[in-house]
Amino acid sequence: MAEAGAIAVPGYEVSGVLGQGGFGIVYRARQLAVDREVALKVDNRVLVSERDRRRFMREVTSAGALSGHPHVAHVYDAGVLPDGRPYMVMELCPGGSLLDRLRVEKRLLPAEVADIGIRIADALAAAHAAGVLHRDIKPANILINRYGNVVLSDFGLATMPSPGSEASVTRESLTPAYAPPEAFELTEPAAAGDVYSLGATLYALLSGRPPRFPENGVVNIAVIMALHRLPIPDIPDVPPELTAVLRQAMVSDPAQRTPSVAALRDALSDLRLERSAGAPRAVPPRPASPVPPPSPLLRTVPEAGAPPYAPAPPSPYGMPGVPSGPGREPVRSHLTSPGLKGTSSTQSVEARTGRPGSSNARVFLAVAAAFLILLLAGIGLMIIENRDQGLPARQGQTGT
Repeated sequence: MAEAGAIAVPGYEVSGVLGQGGFGIVYRARQLAVDREVALKVDNRVLVSERDRRRFMREVTSAGALSGHPHVAHVYDAGVLPDGRPYMVMELCPGGSLLDRLRVEKRLLPAEVADIGIRIADALAAAHAAGVLHRDIKPANILINRYGNVVLSDFGLATMPSPGSEASVTRESLTPAYAPPEAFELTEPAAAGDVYSLGATLYALLSGRPPRFPENGVVNIAVIMALHRLPIPDIPDVPPELTAVLRQAMVSDPAQRTPSVAALRDALSDLRLERSAGAPRAVPPRPASPVPPPSPLLRTVPEAGAPPYAPAPPSPYGMPGVPSGPGREPVRSHLTSPGLKGTSSTQSVEARTGRPGSSNARVFLAVAAAFLILLLAGIGLMIIENRDQGLPARQGQTGT
């Protein structure tokens, strides 16, 4: 906490150190006016020359102009301490950097790396559209904010190139593991350099180490420049199409490289990888068209091909589908449907249930009883008639 007490910035309460690099220290602080936790970056270099002031203003204006992008670390404030050291107040990213993750996890999954590349390439596309080149893209400068989003930070080497400007930088200002080969020749910075650095960063996230850097980690410019002339190897367990996209972004000749960060973003988006592999597309169900319920007093036959009526909802008062309640008796339909002459509602019930209606049973029994009575009566009349016809004959025979 000694470092925290060594500085005092009006309007901020410094609570500790978040990180330290070659050019400055990043503190954790609270912005008192809005009660917000922030990252306070204090540069070690005193602004003693006009060149230093222009450099600082480039970083502030570049980052500030892009801080509305969802994948660029927001810049809230900037100023100069009494001792001449500049400071900048930025969005706090408690998730650390991708370099921190790489040290713990060794390698990231291809789908996540492609997604990171899409987001950071989109941020760089916005920067290039505003005339800003980042020139220091690497895992340490991609942070994870409090919402889990990756954001591009540290525009300390950013520039807005124009004829006659102070665009070139010294080799000491570069990050050799991720710098494009043309940067070692101190050529004029261009957007193609950011394309290379982003490709190298994504390659390192997949493989665990930069693509063209000595395995012993010792910075040797001659060795690094020699490695730039060698082909970029494949990465185990990484889809070859993803490696091919990154390899194209890291072509040594800038003229043959992926033409822009927007093109790199689109190439990564077209891969899709396993983010959507095997996942069926979710098709939202179509809302059913409203069908008016049938009248409880009249049922008609639907036309051919028309959907049948849905059954009426159950009534809370008793009989399902039939209005009832206090002051209203259930309706017993006896009307004949116009589409089926001679078919009553009772017959429609029989067709649905398979049981004869009670009224039909009574009619059947009555007809059967009447037929039986008539049959018995006819038989009785025949017996009486035969008996009457045979009596005189027998009487005549006796008299002779």
